[in-house]
Amino acid sequence: MRATTRRRLFTTIGTTAAVATIGIAAPASAAPAGLETVFGTEAGSSLDKTVAASCPAGKVVTGGGGFLTQSAAAGRVGLERLEPWANGSGFVAAMRETGPVNYTGDWGMTALAQCVPAPAGYQVVAATGAVGAEFVTASCGTKRVIGVGGRINGGFGDVVLDQVVPSSDLKSVTVRAVAVQGTAPTGWSATSFAVCATGPAGLERITATGSSASDPQDTRIVTCPAGKALYSAGADINAGNGQVLLTGVNVTAGVTVRSWANEDADGFAGSWKLTAYGICGS
Repeated sequence: MRATTRRRLFTTIGTTAAVATIGIAAPASAAPAGLETVFGTEAGSSLDKTVAASCPAGKVVTGGGGFLTQSAAAGRVGLERLEPWANGSGFVAAMRETGPVNYTGDWGMTALAQCVPAPAGYQVVAATGAVGAEFVTASCGTKRVIGVGGRINGGFGDVVLDQVVPSSDLKSVTVRAVAVQGTAPTGWSATSFAVCATGPAGLERITATGSSASDPQDTRIVTCPAGKALYSAGADINAGNGQVLLTGVNVTAGVTVRSWANEDADGFAGSWKLTAYGICGS
């Protein structure tokens, strides 16, 4: 097991962060109008990281992502937080080193936020499960889900996100938390986040699922239909059994989800598969 005496530190993006804003390069018919992607990046170090991406004035967050930027650390770090801020001002992602052996190399990560002018009925709903509960669901009630998120509370690198998934009817968001191999964590919980709005135009869920196999790494990519763009992105590791780590959820060109996962440092003999999710609107 990983030494429990190791001090775990977080670095939060502030004025030292390199932040980039990318507007969607798409035809005028491709809405939601004013949608843009904002990034926050943390440079390489050997510390666990929390990185924020803030929406510009006059816009609110609908979803976001986070991803590892050094491939050498793949299988050594996993996402434990993909969270839209309650006041809508941005998105925060966090990754921790995991597993029984400490990783001593440097690694960096990037967070991103999808930001739009506030749609009608905009609301961020959070639901926290019981201590040790793997699955937690947040519901939008009569509204529709336009964004997803999840967070591990008190896992300290021994519990990671395995699933952040919008329901097929876009009414709720389910998060799954899993303990990583070689750990027996206690006292942790998980929180699910649903970003809700009242009937945005053209709303639909898109998915891309890989084949069940035992592979060191898998990437799934899915793109919105023509004339639509992404409100949010998510992912699901099926049958990873705590030995497959969610390494990235990214949005490119405002319309494409790229999610990827890696088997942990000593590999996984079992078969698993990865699904990427997106929520598109027009």
